[in-house]
Amino acid sequence: MTQETQANWKGFIKLVLIQGQNVLNEKGAQFLLIPLGVWLYGQEGDLEYPLGAIAVLPFVLFSPLVGWMGDRLCKTRIIQAMAVIQVLVLLGMYLCLRFHMLYGAVTLFCVFAVQTTIFSPAKKGIVKDLVGSKYIGIASGITEMTSILGILLGQIGVFVWFSYLLETNSSSVWHQIFGDGFFQWFDAMFKFNGTNDGWYAASFPCFILMLSAIPVAIMSFTLPKYPAQSHRPFQWKLFYEHFGQLKKLWANKKLRTGEMGIGYFWFFGGTILLMVIQMAKEVSGAGSGFGLVGAELMAWMSGGTVLGGVLASVLCKRHIRINLSWLGGWMMAVSCIVMACLQINTLPFYLALGLAGVSAAFFLVPLNAFFLDRADSDQRGDMIAAGNLVDCFLGLLAVYFQYQMMVLIPMSAQFIVMAIICIIVTVFVRRSYLRCL
Repeated sequence: MTQETQANWKGFIKLVLIQGQNVLNEKGAQFLLIPLGVWLYGQEGDLEYPLGAIAVLPFVLFSPLVGWMGDRLCKTRIIQAMAVIQVLVLLGMYLCLRFHMLYGAVTLFCVFAVQTTIFSPAKKGIVKDLVGSKYIGIASGITEMTSILGILLGQIGVFVWFSYLLETNSSSVWHQIFGDGFFQWFDAMFKFNGTNDGWYAASFPCFILMLSAIPVAIMSFTLPKYPAQSHRPFQWKLFYEHFGQLKKLWANKKLRTGEMGIGYFWFFGGTILLMVIQMAKEVSGAGSGFGLVGAELMAWMSGGTVLGGVLASVLCKRHIRINLSWLGGWMMAVSCIVMACLQINTLPFYLALGLAGVSAAFFLVPLNAFFLDRADSDQRGDMIAAGNLVDCFLGLLAVYFQYQMMVLIPMSAQFIVMAIICIIVTVFVRRSYLRCL
């Protein structure tokens, strides 16, 4: 029986739920700290930049080690261990926020970033084991778009939740449903003084995220197990062989081409996200409406990305349609040019922001499927880890790049710069792909 006829869709659905919930909670934790920083420090609350760097730095530091783990150890066991660690980290973050320990919460978010780094090669590497080559296109699209949906819910949902908890009062619908007695207990559990402040608005959602992680951690222990693909022993050079992995990846023209496009997707997404946060601060004046304005902008951007991901996954259901990536790249450039000409917080701007998300998904899905399908089974973890390293270098670059744009040029000029980069990258990646045929 061939691998294609053994596709384990039940196990794949479980994996999708586990990895989607993991990214939702990680982004939720991150985007609880950002509005908390704005609430504490106003316009000077720029926690989004260090948190953005923290989220990707472990991939740079530990990429070879986690790639080796993904190949040498049972991927299912790694996923299970990371699911349990997630629960413990969120519990610790809740306690830090409950007792007004911002630096403690940020430190635990660093641990969460390491957990995500270890989790990534295992959950990506097991996809082909579950569904085989025949369905890798649609499966890759589903997993990537589930991750983006988790990011969407984590970012937007938490921003809205934080704003609501900061301003809610006893006339809310929840008081009418549950009654005053419930909220007296609730206030004693989650508030120090019975008032709505930023610490309460951050700690309570963190507590709920922790509770939601428990059943998913339990479900992870029902995933099917697959034997390790490599027998390479542990070596200390795993802590510094980044350049060796990158050399292997770059020596393979097909993998190099796919990774150049995938890496740019994360650079583009990271830069646009920070631009959205900058826009939210400017529109709201870094006041209490910051969370709602930011949530609305991110909803259009992320919603467009999810929609584009669904469409791209359907189009790649049976075949990897690489031409869809080139279309997405040109659409990304056009949408940036359009946004540069529009006023923020208008419907045309929102539509253009949504189009940017659709375009980015069109760009990513075929290239990601192409990368996973061309990676050899016994080195897939190493190649994924090397790809993650490239993605994270570009993610760190996005943080620095957008910070410099924020300091030097207005928002409209930032969009023009991104449009130019989109055109250059699309042309370059397409030419590289044609050369490796």
